Amino acid sequence: MTLLIELLGSIALLLWGLRMVRTGVMRSYGTNIKRFARRSEGKIIPAFLSGLIVAALLQSSTAAVLISASFAGQSLIGVGTAFITMLGADIGTSVAVLIASQKFTTLAPFLLAVGIFGFIASKENKRQNVFRAISGLGLILFALILISSTAGGLAELREFKSLLEVFNNQPVFFLLLALVLTYLSYSSLAIVLLSVSFLATGVIGLNEGLYLVLGANLGSGMLPLISSWNSSELEKNPIIANLLVRSLCIILFYPFVSVFSNFSITYLSAELVPAIYHLTLNLFVAVIGITFSKQFLALSLGLFSENKIEDQLNKHNILEADDFSMPAVSLANAKREALRMAEVSQNMVVSSLAVMKDDNEMLRHEIIKNEDTVDEFYDSIKLYIARILQEELSPAESQQALNILNFTTNMEHIGDIVNNSLMEISGRKISKHIHFSKEGFSEILSIHEEVCANYDLAINTFVSNDCELARVLYEKKQELHKLEKRSVSKHLQRLGKGIADSLETSSMHIDVVRDYKRVNSLLSSIAYPILFASGEILETRLKQNA
Repeated sequence: MTLLIELLGSIALLLWGLRMVRTGVMRSYGTNIKRFARRSEGKIIPAFLSGLIVAALLQSSTAAVLISASFAGQSLIGVGTAFITMLGADIGTSVAVLIASQKFTTLAPFLLAVGIFGFIASKENKRQNVFRAISGLGLILFALILISSTAGGLAELREFKSLLEVFNNQPVFFLLLALVLTYLSYSSLAIVLLSVSFLATGVIGLNEGLYLVLGANLGSGMLPLISSWNSSELEKNPIIANLLVRSLCIILFYPFVSVFSNFSITYLSAELVPAIYHLTLNLFVAVIGITFSKQFLALSLGLFSENKIEDQLNKHNILEADDFSMPAVSLANAKREALRMAEVSQNMVVSSLAVMKDDNEMLRHEIIKNEDTVDEFYDSIKLYIARILQEELSPAESQQALNILNFTTNMEHIGDIVNNSLMEISGRKISKHIHFSKEGFSEILSIHEEVCANYDLAINTFVSNDCELARVLYEKKQELHKLEKRSVSKHLQRLGKGIADSLETSSMHIDVVRDYKRVNSLLSSIAYPILFASGEILETRLKQNA
């Protein structure tokens, strides 16, 4: 019983280490990682490598898959690019398993010491998160040492050996066991490392260890689908395609587990075989997936008919209630609807760059159509807030109602900017068959990425009402202002040099940059009421910066 408790504790430590690496990397370099993944659009090798690097950094193919799927859902990258990025992510975790499965007995305490003491000594948030990730790596390696030690004790127990003998020659059991454990731990990497430790200490045989690897790989394909089940068809399409190609390759590998184990044991140590098998499987998945990507994506699309996404967006059932006796409930309803409105307007901003980049007329019309949805949301929320304000409210409740109204007004203005200006500019660009210069579009891309990152921050600030988030959002306004000034200055320099593309798109470039700056200003203003209420910033200064 003692050994079992120690084993469970070691596994928990492994999972916590993986989580610390993931959160540390995302908090310190999350925006850069997303930007790196986003810039691989339309290129097979960069897309594949971006998935590999992101998954290796995050120690999670599931996280990398969900990031690329969300980009596909927002039309930032195509579903084909997202699919290839996912294939690269699986290779990334395979490499991470191969490295982590090596015996670094002195590296674990060294990384723990550097990470923990560095975290304590650092005052800057970004550095703390870097040291958080380093200490997480130390925890992963330390947990693997503990698992090996504890599993060795289990292997010597007569009762445990008798239990395993019952399941001898039952490969389906080990495959399903790994599948369940992957779902419970939300990490295929952890289960593959666990199988390596069990194999190294003789708890299980080589074949059983490889069946665990197959089950963990099947689980890694299912986890993103479970997490994004209610997402759009565009977002689920590459995830389902990834699961299909993974399932096919697992079926092909399943009958040849004994062949692989007998062949590899002559060249490799037994504890290294599962990691190599894991890498081999994912390389095979990548080759098949890239070769037949169009077929898998088409099959994936055919499995699920179009969801009722548009109908869900156009429904305002939350605001149909006529009972306003509890203002807190009514305000919560209004806030929920405001978030749905923000999701639509955010998607308009995110997708606007794809229209200008690819001259995508179909996407342009979808964005224009979404403006009607934003207006419908705004009208219904505005009337609902007006009805709430007729009730007896506390000062805090009145302020909350006004904050929600201010937030939705900003979202409506953002929708107008995208529809009336950015889509009008893109329409002129398409009709005239002109293009931004390479340098000019790169500048627009950087500004757009900053605005998209600030959009998430603005929504989180509105939801949490957190003063620290509001302060960061407020400071982001000045950062984007510097980007805008730099872009305009460089654009004028290109005009002076007589660059043809810059001359053709001169007014368009400046207008697009100006529009994204206006969007960012509206997002930044969401922080003002929070900062003013906390006393961190004076109302007169807010008006000067508005």
